[in-house]
Amino acid sequence: MKTYLKQIKMLPIKLMACGILSLTISSVSSLAQDMEAAAENEVYELDEFVVTDQFLFSDQVNALKTPTPVIDVPQSLSITSAADISLRGFDSVGDIVDYTPGVNMNQGEGHRDAVVFRGSLSTSDFFVDGVRDDVQYYRPLYNVEQIEILRGPNALLFGRGGAGGVVNRVTKKAEIGQDFNAYSLSIDNFGASEVQLDKNVAINETSAFRLNAYFDTFENHRDFSDGSGYGVNPSFKFALSDQTTLDVSLEAIDYDRSIDRGIPKGADGKPATELSGIVFGDPDLNKSEFESISFRALLQHSFSDTLKGIFTASYTDYDKLYQNFYASSYDETVDADSVTLDGYVDTTERQNFVLSGNLVAELDSGSIKHTLLLGAEFMDSSSENDRFNPDFDPSAATEDTAVFTISGRNTPGIGFNAGGLNAGPFTDLNDDTATDLSVLSLYVQDEIELSDQLTAVLGARFDSFDIEVTDNEAGASDSGSQKDKEFTPRAGIVYKPEEHISLYASYSQTFVPQ
Repeated sequence: MKTYLKQIKMLPIKLMACGILSLTISSVSSLAQDMEAAAENEVYELDEFVVTDQFLFSDQVNALKTPTPVIDVPQSLSITSAADISLRGFDSVGDIVDYTPGVNMNQGEGHRDAVVFRGSLSTSDFFVDGVRDDVQYYRPLYNVEQIEILRGPNALLFGRGGAGGVVNRVTKKAEIGQDFNAYSLSIDNFGASEVQLDKNVAINETSAFRLNAYFDTFENHRDFSDGSGYGVNPSFKFALSDQTTLDVSLEAIDYDRSIDRGIPKGADGKPATELSGIVFGDPDLNKSEFESISFRALLQHSFSDTLKGIFTASYTDYDKLYQNFYASSYDETVDADSVTLDGYVDTTERQNFVLSGNLVAELDSGSIKHTLLLGAEFMDSSSENDRFNPDFDPSAATEDTAVFTISGRNTPGIGFNAGGLNAGPFTDLNDDTATDLSVLSLYVQDEIELSDQLTAVLGARFDSFDIEVTDNEAGASDSGSQKDKEFTPRAGIVYKPEEHISLYASYSQTFVPQ
């Protein structure tokens, strides 16, 4: 059941009085009599005061591809607006998830967003303006108009994956006819800071430019936690005609931050809190570096009052390095002063190219109204992933774990690996894989408004996959390919007993190609 309420911002009224006011019982009585007499002879007309602000409220879900009000969606979802993000001081997807029912954050090994949807962990079910954003990294919020979190599978709209749900970031777009500037500076009690810029310029009556940018530094309650990053997102909007608009944007993200995998669990399976003063790893080697360049274009055209076309193109180039040492095992019942360390390096290079087109038609057939969605999407993705293990003992090339002595384990701020870390370079190549994936998708959906209180949703999606994987480990090339086809239906019904309450039932599927 959904309860849908608009939140209205109330403005406080302050009354201030100066001087001394003396009132007697007789004067009050006299005043009351005078007012009563005046009321009998005069009619006072008050000015109308209407509150129309919709604060912290969004009625549209960008990821749904149709202009469907949230109350009519047969799926559990939450929307966090830019105003809410600013007022609550959110600076990460994790902050938003903490305030969202049905989802929570995983540790993510200290280098990526990892959301648990109803018990299902995901590190790749992320989207930007409805386009897949599946590389593992920490996503900034500096250019976000709203965050949409949808719970439950819905392959019709999002394709593969998303068994527990998806997170969609809607980015800010340039606004024609508007000139505004917004700046923000935040510093927390650990020393982390962030500066943001949001500037919109009306170039002329039919075009506008917007620049969103940020720079931040990373600190927290743990020793040796540091890093910095920035993002720049210039965008343009062009009104090509009264019926056509074009949005284009370029985004660059770059950050370098330390990695802290935390403390190990003890023999009882619980965190070994007696080791909480130790950061396991190496301050020069435990780090994550990420760079990405994204180009996005959105073309919208109204063919008529009831037919609209939406076409998108996106290209993103990702480059990521993640390397770390971490405490892999600890048993205080055997030796309370030693811990086993492991480590690895992951590198990822990926290029995603996506084209999509949607036609949305609003039709009437007597007393029944239809919102029909016809869509197609093509995606081409190329990836190369390497993993290296460390050589703790140069004389043993396969030795990628080692036991180290802990000294002063109850001393606060003891720092990195008090027994000393003397590891060789990450030269043990464990994996070298190249992947090429192409996906062609077709989908159709009909939202049928049977009455003011009852709406049905029916649809289906067809996906055709072509994937090729090449294993280049140790110079021995071994490749394989596979083609797969999937058909996924969706059905739902929404009943609204009251204007702002809806009850729904739905059936949907998702899949992951093998």
